[in-house]
Amino acid sequence: MSLYSEIDFPHTPGKHIDWQESWVLIFRDRKTDCVGFMRLGAYPNQGTTQVHWGMAMPDGRRFRHHLLDRKIEPDDRTETTASSGLMKFSIPGLKYARFEATHADAEADLRLYDFYPSEQWAVIGAGRSHDGGGGEAHGHPESGGRVEGRVRIGDQVVDIENGIGYREHGYGPRIIGSKPEQYFRSARAHFGTVGPELSYSVVTIHDAGGGFHKMGYLMRNGELETIKDLHTVNSTLGDGFSSIGGWTQIMLESGEVIRIDVKTIDGLVTSTNLNNGGPKSSSAGVEALSIPSWNGFDGICDFNMIDNAHRGWQPVSHLFLANWRDGLSHKDEDLSWVL
Repeated sequence: MSLYSEIDFPHTPGKHIDWQESWVLIFRDRKTDCVGFMRLGAYPNQGTTQVHWGMAMPDGRRFRHHLLDRKIEPDDRTETTASSGLMKFSIPGLKYARFEATHADAEADLRLYDFYPSEQWAVIGAGRSHDGGGGEAHGHPESGGRVEGRVRIGDQVVDIENGIGYREHGYGPRIIGSKPEQYFRSARAHFGTVGPELSYSVVTIHDAGGGFHKMGYLMRNGELETIKDLHTVNSTLGDGFSSIGGWTQIMLESGEVIRIDVKTIDGLVTSTNLNNGGPKSSSAGVEALSIPSWNGFDGICDFNMIDNAHRGWQPVSHLFLANWRDGLSHKDEDLSWVL
């Protein structure tokens, strides 16, 4: 029986002009620590496709190329494949997920053999389904797996025989505000795997109105665990943007706390509609391609961070530890299990 189903393939677009669908693969070669981020997507109702692609070696060699606002072609979206010019996603024979990409400066042809069927986020503290589609078709199926294939960065070729990877697939409206005050304030998206023993995806979003949201799932030894709460801590350099790692702590419904430590190999800047953020594009974020460690295992993760905390001149809100109230107050958050 295949691990793949219709949820993993292209979906019928909703009616919203900003309805989009995309596929992401992050990977790591365990022998060389070559890492990469591959994303292709489309806004079918706008008639465009795009690519975000980056790869790096620990010695500093790296590659980055974004292809934005490419005109969609008739064969870019079929029932079983998705393409955007130089990058393609497919699931040949329902045996593995394949990501192919070609550029003058780089190449990649990778196969991800999933550990488990695609799993979707739960809204932490609410129901078992990810919301946010506004009535449109939407979802976020994800999975970790073993990686095989070959990549090239410049003239350096890496044959991957027993790598590790994680894929995600998002579809639904992805609306970018036309004014800075409409952008969310910050987001953390930490997703990855250390092998069949543990895979996970946890997300926090501080929205434009000041609300704070948590979503995610955790799969341990093939069993889905219920998340009660989570916190992600990023260590950044003086530019306030370059993440060098950190950790996430996840409190399960049982009371058990799982801590995943993260060490970043390289970071890739991404933004929705422009190369490095800007007007009418999402705030620039960093895909921190990293090695997560848990219980003696290590793997690959994206320690993604997007910050727009003050939204220009707007006041701060929903601070976990820093005191922002005048007069007498009491600390709301119990961070004893995190700090």
